[in-house]
Amino acid sequence: MKSLGVASIGMLFLLGMGPMAMAQTPGSSARGTYRFVLEDGVVKSLDFIASTDDRGVTTGEMAFYDPSRIPDSDDPEDPRAPDAPPEFSMKASFDSLTVEKDRAIMNGTVVDSTHRSYIGKFVQLVVEDSGPDSRIPDQLTWSFCKPQPGGWVPSDAERRSDDGAYLRWWATDAERKDDVGIPSQDLLAREKSCPVYPLRQYSFAEILKWDGDIVVVQP
Repeated sequence: MKSLGVASIGMLFLLGMGPMAMAQTPGSSARGTYRFVLEDGVVKSLDFIASTDDRGVTTGEMAFYDPSRIPDSDDPEDPRAPDAPPEFSMKASFDSLTVEKDRAIMNGTVVDSTHRSYIGKFVQLVVEDSGPDSRIPDQLTWSFCKPQPGGWVPSDAERRSDDGAYLRWWATDAERKDDVGIPSQDLLAREKSCPVYPLRQYSFAEILKWDGDIVVVQP
């Protein structure tokens, strides 16, 4: 168990790379009970666990609490929003886990929250296990993503069998043999989680005080 300490962590920045596919490794796991303070001076708490079994299926959950009173609405000027918003807490269910050495990224969905607007949103938690040295804090960052609503599929009204929107192609420059090309966009694709980037390119929160421990296991 790491003891309470003080640190100033440099931020890491995304390098503009696109999302990558989640690679779930059987036998990998991540868990933690962590209390921490950011620049707002408020003590937040996080409890989570996620693991991938021999079949590559990930299960897990997370509970997060932040006494900060943030509006319970995507629109801060929503007239239906209460004058005194409740303290924020939420529970999430994880369905994917990727582990790379001492870092792990977990994706899931918010299943319960004191703020109704968060229920059903995608949530992503990224953590780093700093090891046994109690002077170095474990690191973390999190984000919420709103699922995109389904759109319409274009078709030719004069052709009942029009399947043009379902076709796939690869666009290349015919005059350049080294052109790798660009694939067509899948109009039927739907986001199933927050975008996933290489683990070494995530930006962590700047933790000022901490208490607890995060453990990442890669088989």
